[in-house]
Amino acid sequence: MKFRKTTKSFNNIELAPLIDVISFIVIYFLMNATLEKNTALKVELPRSSSVAKEKQKDELVITVDKQGKIYLDQNSEPVPLESLTEKINGFLGPEKERDPKKNKVIIRGDGGASYQVVVKVIDAVNAAGVSRFNLAMVKGTTK
Repeated sequence: MKFRKTTKSFNNIELAPLIDVISFIVIYFLMNATLEKNTALKVELPRSSSVAKEKQKDELVITVDKQGKIYLDQNSEPVPLESLTEKINGFLGPEKERDPKKNKVIIRGDGGASYQVVVKVIDAVNAAGVSRFNLAMVKGTTK
């Protein structure tokens, strides 16, 4: 049996698959850029050799800056310490109806913040009935 050899030259490039691949790459990078974790408040976190896992969407983040001002999540308005327990209950829901998986708080205290303010925030978190909280820190050695 004789097989025919065809000599086919590739003089043109198929554009449809090339456009598909490029569009998928662009979409991938756009999605990663928008999903990047951006925080509105810049805080110099303390350093530790071990770090807790990242924030999940149902966790509340409380930030304490150098001046001792307290912020909830990415809200740019400071919250007075006296109303912090109420704000926590407003975010997580009433303590009796709260889902145990949603009962988590992450406290981001600036390394230069007063230790007393961070302790007061922890007291407010406990008063709100939060069963678990983490202190955020940066992995690395201390300065």
